[in-house]
Amino acid sequence: MDKLKNILSGESKNLKVLDVGTGLGDFIEVLKESLPGYSSIIGIDTEQGTVDKAIEKNRDNRIEFMRMSGENIEFEDNSVDVISISNTLHHLPNKEKVLHEIKRVVKQNGIIIINEMISDNQSEKQLSHVAVHHLQGELDTLFGRCHNKTFTLQELVKLVGNLNLEKVDMFQYNTHEEQENSENLEEEKEILDQCFKALEAKINKISDLKQRLGYLDTLEKLRNKLYNIGIFGATEVMFICRKS
Repeated sequence: MDKLKNILSGESKNLKVLDVGTGLGDFIEVLKESLPGYSSIIGIDTEQGTVDKAIEKNRDNRIEFMRMSGENIEFEDNSVDVISISNTLHHLPNKEKVLHEIKRVVKQNGIIIINEMISDNQSEKQLSHVAVHHLQGELDTLFGRCHNKTFTLQELVKLVGNLNLEKVDMFQYNTHEEQENSENLEEEKEILDQCFKALEAKINKISDLKQRLGYLDTLEKLRNKLYNIGIFGATEVMFICRKS
């Protein structure tokens, strides 16, 4: 991601980096390219199974994964140079607490990167992604896993603004315009097939027959609609802030 790399190019070397809610470490790949001078990157996640998979996927002696909650980051105050949280806030039951933990742990003059997909100002194809994501979130919530709806841009601006950080930059990427030159209807159908297969598998785990049938009907209607539209990834917004 060239824009992030350009913004962070002036940061010092030997940086200690923390990625909160890391999942399989996908955003760590972005950090590695944007911060070539890092000395260590630690990814934390609440699920041990996810941590184990991230360790298996990432073979780099400068990268470490730990099971740890973002609500209680086990690092001292002002101890990390760069902290990121990417497409995780909408999974958090107490996002404000996690953000304030991030602010506590980052060093004075350190960088906080907040990255999230948004639900508004999307093209019709991008709204397909939002619709699939919202149904996934509804099903996750039904099974007891926090998965809220995608934020609007204004909701994120307010959330980040409440941290009283110095804003270095904010930009949107993965827009419709950035994707339209590589439009591939066959590939889009394959993506939708994978999404619907995963959703159907989750729906079939619902024990209540009436509820299960209702969700299967919802899925079928969504399937018929989105096959006619296609799918692009939703636009994402990235905030780069500094703790002054």
